[in-house]
Amino acid sequence: MDDFIEAKTKDIQMALSQLGKRMEGGDDSELVHWVIVEKLACSPRPLRHHPLYGGSRRNIAPEAAPLVREWALLIQCLGIKSIISLMHARELTYYEKLDLGAHSMIEFYKSQGFEVAHLPWEDPHHSSTSSDQVRTKLLAIRADALEKYDRLRKPVLIQCSAGIDRTAPLGGIHI
Repeated sequence: MDDFIEAKTKDIQMALSQLGKRMEGGDDSELVHWVIVEKLACSPRPLRHHPLYGGSRRNIAPEAAPLVREWALLIQCLGIKSIISLMHARELTYYEKLDLGAHSMIEFYKSQGFEVAHLPWEDPHHSSTSSDQVRTKLLAIRADALEKYDRLRKPVLIQCSAGIDRTAPLGGIHI
């Protein structure tokens, strides 16, 4: 089973990496990678790979607020009903200067009609966490995400910042 999960995780990481590169090139015709069609999708956070406003560990300019609203609308048009967000507090601050009519991105998602489960997890790529600690955290988050997924309306979108280091290992378990 672990080999299957690992292989699926790598597939999702590759798909999201390619998706990010297309977005960075200005092609936003796809915003998610469907792991289980009409049930489970994975994606980066809004505008993470935008050619002008994107980037790692970068605040998003206030004038990008309409693009975040458009992202939410497009996600709704894909049929997404719920979001499991793995964004850590620091990543949520990237959106603080945007006037989205909500106190935080998590509250913005809720205001747009999504059911939301927020499971904050610091990006292991940007922390000094040991691989053993990352594995322990992954197993805990995975168990929590499975429980949340069972209760949330489908389809569910799992997202972190880039969609690779945290989202893919969760999507790889075929919730």
